[in-house]
Amino acid sequence: MAQAQQPKNLEEALQVIQQLSEVIQQQNELINQLKVTLQLQQHRRFAKKNESLNPDQLSLFEEKQVEATDSHESSDAAAKKREPSRHPKPKQSNSRKENLDCLPQEDCEYDLDDKTCPDCHQEMKQIGRRLASREAVYVPAHTVCRNVYAKTYKCQHCHPNGGDKLVTAKTPSPLFNHSYISSSILATIAANKFDLAVPFNRQERMWKAANLELDSKQMANAVIKGAKRFLKPLSDYLVNQLRQEKVVHMDETPFQVLDSGKSKSYFWALRTPKEFAKHQIAYFHYAPTRSGKVISDVLTPDYMGAVMCDGYRGYGQEQLPKATFGSCLIHIRRPFIELVKGLTLKNNAQATQAVKLLSRVFHKEKNLRYTTPAEKKAQRRKLVKPLLDAFYRFIEGIAYPMHKLKDAVKNALKLKARVYQIFEIGELPLSNNSVEQSIRPSTIIRKNSLFAKSTAGAEANAIFYTIVQTAKLNHLDVFKYLELIFEAYTRSQNLDLKAYLPWNPTVQQICGK
Repeated sequence: MAQAQQPKNLEEALQVIQQLSEVIQQQNELINQLKVTLQLQQHRRFAKKNESLNPDQLSLFEEKQVEATDSHESSDAAAKKREPSRHPKPKQSNSRKENLDCLPQEDCEYDLDDKTCPDCHQEMKQIGRRLASREAVYVPAHTVCRNVYAKTYKCQHCHPNGGDKLVTAKTPSPLFNHSYISSSILATIAANKFDLAVPFNRQERMWKAANLELDSKQMANAVIKGAKRFLKPLSDYLVNQLRQEKVVHMDETPFQVLDSGKSKSYFWALRTPKEFAKHQIAYFHYAPTRSGKVISDVLTPDYMGAVMCDGYRGYGQEQLPKATFGSCLIHIRRPFIELVKGLTLKNNAQATQAVKLLSRVFHKEKNLRYTTPAEKKAQRRKLVKPLLDAFYRFIEGIAYPMHKLKDAVKNALKLKARVYQIFEIGELPLSNNSVEQSIRPSTIIRKNSLFAKSTAGAEANAIFYTIVQTAKLNHLDVFKYLELIFEAYTRSQNLDLKAYLPWNPTVQQICGK
C-alpha cells in the first residue's frame, strides 16, 4: 500500500490539517443530518399520530426571545381570561338516564303469583307499580323471506260473453333482477363497509350468523351495481351543489386498484366548510392519477370560489384560473412540530419557537367572535394578522437554517401569500382539517380492505363515500338514508332528487338521528 506523502515543511502540514478539519466538519454535518432524518423517521413510524405537544416543550426559552413577538399583545393584557367561543358546543351528557331515555321503551311487568293477603287471606287490589330497574337490551339482527304477492281481481259484470276484465295490483320492482338482495340488505352491506369499515369477507360471517348465504363477490357486485344505478345521480347532483359554494376544502389520498396496473391511484375528496356554507356536502372522486388536471375535472375550469388545500403543486391557477387558493396552516406547522418532537432541545429551539408563535394564531382564531364573514375578516385583520406577521418575521430572521428546519421554513415562506388569503376571504378556514376528517374513514376502510379489484369498484367506493359522509355531516342515520333511497327506486326509476337530498326536511324527519 502506498504511503501518504509526508508534508515537507510546517506550512504544508498546516494546510493538510486545515483540509482534514474541513473534511471532518463536513462529515460531522452529514452525520448530524442523517441523525435528524433517522429521529424523524422513527418518530413518524413509532410515535403517536397526533400533533399535541407537552406544554413544557413550548416554554423552554428565555423570555427575551419572545419579547418582540409579545409587544402586540400588550393592549390585550387585561383580557387574559379565555373568551367564550363564538359557537359554544352544547354540553354533552353521558348520564345513564339520558342514554336509556333515547332508546325505544319496552315495559316488562312482574305480577304476584298469589294475590291473597298473607294476613287475612282476602283478595288484594292493585294500587300501582314500582320501577325496579332499567337496562339496555340488544335484539340480534335476523333475516326473513318476504314473499311479495299481487292480488288480481276479475270484473263479474263486464264482458258476459267472454274476454274477462282482470286487474292486478302493482308491486315494487326487485332491487336487482334474479337476486334476493333487498333494499335493507344492500343498505346494511353498504353501511357496514362505508360507515363502520367492515370488509366484505368479515360480513360473510355476519350474514351466515343471520342465516343468509352472501359471499364477498355477491356483496361487491351489489355495491357496484347499486352505486351506478341508484346513487350516482344523487352524487352528481351533490357535486354540482358543491361547485356553487364560495369555499371548498380539497385533498387527496392514495388507493390501490389492482386492475389499473398502477401501485397507486387516488381518491380526491372535497367538502364544504363547517361555517357559512349553504349545505354540508362531502364529495369523493376516484382518479387513477394525482395529476392536477383532476382538480379541473371535478370543480370545472370556471370555478370562481376559493380552494382550501395543502401545498401540493397540483393545486394551482393552471387548473383553476378563476379560483383563489388558500393554504392549510396546520400543514405549515406540521414539519416544525415533527422537529420539536423528534429532536433534542439543543437542536429544536427555533422550531419550538415557530410552533409557539403559530399556537398563538390558532388560539386567537378559535376565540374570535363574529356572526358574518365580513365580521370574521375584520376580526382576523385586527387580532390574528399581527400574530401571523410575528411568525413570518421570526422564520424570515432565522440565519442559515439547517436541513429539516430549512425545509420547514422554505415551505412556510412558499405558501405565505396563500395563507394570507384568510384576511381577504372571511369564509376561508384556517386549516384543511374538515376534509381530512372526512377522508379518515376511507383510510380506515382502505387498511381493512387493502384494495379494490377493479376501476368500477373504486368508482363505486367513491360514490358510496360521497353519500355516506354527506349523510353523516347532515346528522342522518346512514342505514335509514340508504334504505330510503333504494326503496324509492323500487317504486320509480325517475326520482325527484331534491326530495332525497340529506337536508330535505322530510328526509331529516325520517332518517335524522
